[in-house]
Amino acid sequence: MGDVIYLEDDTDDCSDEPKPKAATMTISGSDAIALSEFVRHVDMRCYDERFKDRGMMKSSALRNHLDRVRQILDTLLDYPEFEPFYYWSPPSEMPADQVEPELISAVADRLEVAFHCVGIYLAPDSIHVGSLELAIDDETGEACGIVSVQGMTSAATWTKAGRSLDETIGTFVNAISINEEGGAEPSA
Repeated sequence: MGDVIYLEDDTDDCSDEPKPKAATMTISGSDAIALSEFVRHVDMRCYDERFKDRGMMKSSALRNHLDRVRQILDTLLDYPEFEPFYYWSPPSEMPADQVEPELISAVADRLEVAFHCVGIYLAPDSIHVGSLELAIDDETGEACGIVSVQGMTSAATWTKAGRSLDETIGTFVNAISINEEGGAEPSA
């Protein structure tokens, strides 16, 4: 029976966790897909801890819980193979005194810039690989960023700002190359 899930009998009767109604349960294909979509959303968009007071990251408890749910889903769904890609956490504003000195030097002649930081993750496994520090000059419509990925840091690089902060971040994150032998390489 490929569509039956057997639950472990080690549930704690004193726990405030929900308890299964039966020892054997089934789940429909559409319910498994809905659960998978929810896990993917949580995997890419939900964070519960601060990363160096600049951005957000997943705690080890949340990562462990997601791993457990993925293991269950792996028994239910035949997943297609995905090429690895980068995604980022929601941006957070940064005070100038926490920004990389090279980025401060690159924007020294600008009057008003806003600093932001995001965590960069490698999908589909949601591995935190680095961060992007970004300075946005709204007056000129330009952005300068420094990408730090797996111990390597790019030079401060200027580019035209996108129509939104998310689009601007995407310009920098999408410029990071993924090469399987040496890992990630910032090229922004």
